[in-house]
Amino acid sequence: MKKIFLFFIVVGNLSAQDINTGLSFLKLGVGARAVAMGEAYTAIASDHAALFYNPASPRFTRNNEIMIMHKNWIAGTTTEYLGSTVVGNSLSYGFSAYTTSVPDIEIRTKPGPSEGTFSARNVALGATIAYSIDEHLAIGVTGKMLYEKIFVDEATGYGVDIGFNRHADNFSFGASVLNIGAMSALKNESTTLPTTMRVGGSYRYNEIETIELIGAIDALQTFEDKISHFHFGIEGTYNDIVSLRAGYKTGYEYTSLTTGFGVVYGIVKFDYAFVPFTGGLNSTHTFSLSFLL
Repeated sequence: MKKIFLFFIVVGNLSAQDINTGLSFLKLGVGARAVAMGEAYTAIASDHAALFYNPASPRFTRNNEIMIMHKNWIAGTTTEYLGSTVVGNSLSYGFSAYTTSVPDIEIRTKPGPSEGTFSARNVALGATIAYSIDEHLAIGVTGKMLYEKIFVDEATGYGVDIGFNRHADNFSFGASVLNIGAMSALKNESTTLPTTMRVGGSYRYNEIETIELIGAIDALQTFEDKISHFHFGIEGTYNDIVSLRAGYKTGYEYTSLTTGFGVVYGIVKFDYAFVPFTGGLNSTHTFSLSFLL
């Protein structure tokens, strides 16, 4: 069970005795751009991944979009994500499928060689709707169907995200509460979702013709452990083609720095994020491919 304990411990800085919080994979960032910027993304609303952090964000995206993401994480954990955003006149919609797998977990019921292996899997299917109150203010909600399986034990449930986003000139402000909901029991143990409150702001500087700079800051608090985190991110883009990014997160035991880049060619956008970990853990890599329609 070492591998799955390690997954829970690093995701939430939990002790091995506190793994009763279900669907901890919902804490893992979506979108290589967001991850590279330290997940300081609550107020940023310029791509599909933003709805993961704030369901009001699709109202301020400029394009319909399809996004595919792959993440190599610690302990052999992999994450796959497929999502789309459709922008309308006063309503925008988002759809997503998100799955994480932890393979080759050894079965041990007594000292000695392992008796085999099993895997753990988490799935979230989501639908988002965002509405413009006026040209500067939007609200949104996401409903999610959730599934968790560890060995032969399964749990299902639901989650809801709510949020708002306000844009004024080059400033943006947003707030959201994510993962409100419940899961059924997993092996007779009560599970709770990692409910999180996020508040964030961002500023876009575009006074230089070919260069755009974005700075962002988020404050997070998870309801389960009452610990506050601060996330900072910055992005520099040249000629709307090449972007360099970096971020910093506080309050996490194994990670703090993030970095990455992005390239746009026509309607295709590729993003990459690199997140180093301490404590002898592997660095993680996130890849996103988006199609702007």
